[in-house]
Amino acid sequence: MKQESAAAAPEPVQVREKLWKVKLAQAKAFFKIGLGKKHAQANTLYLEINGSRKFEIGNDCDTCHFWFKCVQEPRLFSQKKIVNLPKAVSIPRPVDAAMIQEISPLLELMEKGEHYVFNTQIHLAGPYAADDESSYFYNSEFTEIWDIEDPAAEDLLSGWEHYEGRNPRVYRGGDVLEKQFDFVVPLVPAAKLKQEYVKVYQQMIANGDRPRVLLFGMIQRAIPESVSTGRQRTLHSFFSAFVLDGHHKLAAYHRAGVPANCLVVLSQKASKYFLLKGEGDDPRAKMEERLASLAV
Repeated sequence: MKQESAAAAPEPVQVREKLWKVKLAQAKAFFKIGLGKKHAQANTLYLEINGSRKFEIGNDCDTCHFWFKCVQEPRLFSQKKIVNLPKAVSIPRPVDAAMIQEISPLLELMEKGEHYVFNTQIHLAGPYAADDESSYFYNSEFTEIWDIEDPAAEDLLSGWEHYEGRNPRVYRGGDVLEKQFDFVVPLVPAAKLKQEYVKVYQQMIANGDRPRVLLFGMIQRAIPESVSTGRQRTLHSFFSAFVLDGHHKLAAYHRAGVPANCLVVLSQKASKYFLLKGEGDDPRAKMEERLASLAV
């Protein structure tokens, strides 16, 4: 699809080393975070694609864990090409102001508001099915921290496959040990990938190339009652992202056992970052500090 207007490219601001922020004043909202408002309850968040809700992605509750649930299959293969992705998306060059302006046709597919842009690497495990008891959502630490008796009864994941980081990223603040878990959710099931394409990328990776996967991300850090009251001294937080482009690359990285090289456009609207006691009163600064720790 050709660019419909000659709108000025967004002006990126570097907020930390390797972490950039852009404020989109005009956007097409092809990829959008929708809000399901419920009286006297936490607002449910949704990933909307072209005006249709595709995934439920947790809520804005300050004590609730992250989850995702497919409510309607995206069916990206049946759609026409949305935009000709700039080469700067795929080529593993450093993220800088010039590069972000080059990918403005991509950013225009998002909604108005603030987004962060950075490069990261994720060593993938999976893919996991909804009933796979080796996935994060079935480990005992998760159920204890969030007071969950039966993960299956929580109606998580809805049968949609996902990848996880092989190991959590570990942070320590005071007497609380924090583990951040990474999730990568494809919009195209592995069964629909073309194996010849995956093999091509596998060979590229084996030769030392690191083609980039494009992710639409969010970070969610809530403080469960078990941690705020001191019953638990381990906190779980979550970086999660949906694959907008590069499903074959992602599968190739997983098969090669090499951390996936990813360009992330992170939604501030879809993110929540609550603070522990003693961490100050500026959650935005702490969130940016955390995002910068993910950037490579």
